[in-house]
Amino acid sequence: MTETGGPTVRRRTLGTALTELRESAGLQQKDAASALGCSASKVSRIEQGKGLIKQMELRTLLELYGVSDESKVAGLLDLARRAAETGWWEQTEYESIMPQGLGVYVGLENDARTVRAWELGWVPGLLQHEDYAAAVLAGGKPAPPETVRRLLEIREKRQGRLLAAEDSLELWAIMDESVLMRPIGDSRVMAAQIKHLQIMAERPNVTLQILPLSKGMNPGLRGSFSILEFAPNESPIIYVESPAGNTFLERDHQIMNFRHDYSRLTAGAMDPPETMDRLRKAAEEFHP
Repeated sequence: MTETGGPTVRRRTLGTALTELRESAGLQQKDAASALGCSASKVSRIEQGKGLIKQMELRTLLELYGVSDESKVAGLLDLARRAAETGWWEQTEYESIMPQGLGVYVGLENDARTVRAWELGWVPGLLQHEDYAAAVLAGGKPAPPETVRRLLEIREKRQGRLLAAEDSLELWAIMDESVLMRPIGDSRVMAAQIKHLQIMAERPNVTLQILPLSKGMNPGLRGSFSILEFAPNESPIIYVESPAGNTFLERDHQIMNFRHDYSRLTAGAMDPPETMDRLRKAAEEFHP
């Protein structure tokens, strides 16, 4: 069982451990549900890291699964206790307005050491200027001003990991060149956004690349995705966002496929100095 940094990853780690223990015991989720006096869907949510489990419930399951090693029991109980901690993104004022699945992603991003993002449509959220982010939100589903304000707060808090003096997030972002050509907001907004990209690309923990339109067919045309990487002994998680819903992929072959696609995008994109040259040209195009 690995050591983890935050509640979202801890819940997923605990859920994985409980799934493995149940399967090793030759039991099904309905057996665990019967022991707890709950529904099988609750057990499923716990195993997926989407639900919390009480200490007594965990002890019941460990006894059912035949776990007698006291040190292992103590470790799982401690993990469950720490998994029950509340992240800032789970505060009611934020959780109530986030689209389904975004809260889980923000929690995982908060615990990640590295994010490798491919963006087809617009500037990645972690690199969005406030005015650009507001224009993106304005172009979506209409929302009350207070909701928009809180969504912008969430984005700002997420970006804080990039600016942290210690344990800052490593970001490698590749954007389609069309992102620089598509006006989001007016020229003033685009000029501010491009200037912000230039500033962020100078940071030692940020690598930015642009994939030229001239490259034609490429694996990124299927849609945007992110690869979240954690401690060396923890498996990455793939996040795919689409109008049909947000998807988290964790199987080895899925991770391998997306890593392969990202490597191809990296190889085809402008290198960082070329990217800075392209940003300077874009800044001239949108100079207000």
